[in-house]
Amino acid sequence: MLACYNRTMRIEARNVSAAYGKKVVLHSVSLTVEARELVGLIGPNGSGKSTLLRVISGTLPVLQGEILLDDEPVPRMSAREIALKLAFVPQSEPRLFEFSVRDVVLMGRHAYAGRTRAAVNEDYAAATRAMAATDTIHLADRAITTLSGGEHRRVLIARAFAQDTPTYLLDEPTAHLDIGHQSDLLTICRRKVNVDGASVLAALHDLNLAAEFCDRIILLNEGRIVAEGAPDAALTVETLTGIYGSGVVVTKRPGSGTPLVLAASAPAPSHHEDTLRIHVICGGGTGAILAGLHRHGFWVTSGVLNRLDSDEEACAALGIECVTEAPFSAITKEARSACEAMMASADAIVITDVPIGHGNIANLEMALVVLRRGKPVYLSGDLPIGQRDFTSGSASRIWRELIEAGAVIVNGLHELEPYLTAPDKSTDEIDRIAGPINQIPTLS
Repeated sequence: MLACYNRTMRIEARNVSAAYGKKVVLHSVSLTVEARELVGLIGPNGSGKSTLLRVISGTLPVLQGEILLDDEPVPRMSAREIALKLAFVPQSEPRLFEFSVRDVVLMGRHAYAGRTRAAVNEDYAAATRAMAATDTIHLADRAITTLSGGEHRRVLIARAFAQDTPTYLLDEPTAHLDIGHQSDLLTICRRKVNVDGASVLAALHDLNLAAEFCDRIILLNEGRIVAEGAPDAALTVETLTGIYGSGVVVTKRPGSGTPLVLAASAPAPSHHEDTLRIHVICGGGTGAILAGLHRHGFWVTSGVLNRLDSDEEACAALGIECVTEAPFSAITKEARSACEAMMASADAIVITDVPIGHGNIANLEMALVVLRRGKPVYLSGDLPIGQRDFTSGSASRIWRELIEAGAVIVNGLHELEPYLTAPDKSTDEIDRIAGPINQIPTLS
């Protein structure tokens, strides 16, 4: 067995600039990731996170500066030497051939290729361990082309873990994953850091996940590092407001005490009998619309949400009434009954592009019932249901039924609000305001 953890590894970027053609997207970026450290790379879309990871991995050449692994310049290393020291999971990867999941994960062992039976056996053992850790072992014989977006993501991460390197670069590793798999994956990363001594640099979209799991945060904006440090030092109101262009609230997460970032909101409106009630089905950080609806004066409710879910914590911080369930638990009869009553009193239901598993599919079932009883339902978001369906197709089927029964597809609050504020207008009139938005999306 070839062990990669006989030494730890330090990642360093020195005054790195990078470009696509003539467009410079990184400007003199310097950073280090020490052994036994999990560093979160955050920033708005287009800030340069993916580019920085590509440069560090050696897949994109630098315009100036240098990348080093334990003081050795990456460009001087062969592809095999890099693969033995560093595993990179890109943000996306096409599925062009019908390789089995097992074969894709075994590709992570290519750098260890040898002729002995013992080496081959260890390759299969490493691949099996990686699939077990990422909850993909039951997919081993499936073709990679048949997987959902979330399943495909976990397989790519399993391939990196099978590579068994001392350093990992992960570009949006939690994308398309439900809340349980997000937590599981980052827990595995913490174990690799704490137990194996690995260095992990992960670009993360969810600021609260970064705050909860990372030792240190590096905040990029417009290709430059604008903040760096421990989560409570980097995630400040002043820094985040300046970068994301809107007010935020930074509080403490119950239990862990790590920073909890929420969209700033006006004080809770006084609700009158004629205030429009909107019930939001969300979860896993997809409920940004909660604060917007709340700020616009609607009477907002939500659920069923698992306690400790970041959207449940957002509801608590905003004073939004919410039906909750135990952490990582399926919706019980009691929670379902309470949520049905809440939906019955609402004037409209909004469903975000929340990942759907067997634990929360009841939320879709309840929405379909109230839609068939004449209550408007709006589907908000642009992530196809097929990429967040973890129910072997059941969620996709209900989603189709929602659309066929008249659910209106919107993309965020700006397209939703005309429907809520002008309920007497026809769909054609509203489309002229908000744009033609009720297009049936792909399910893949």
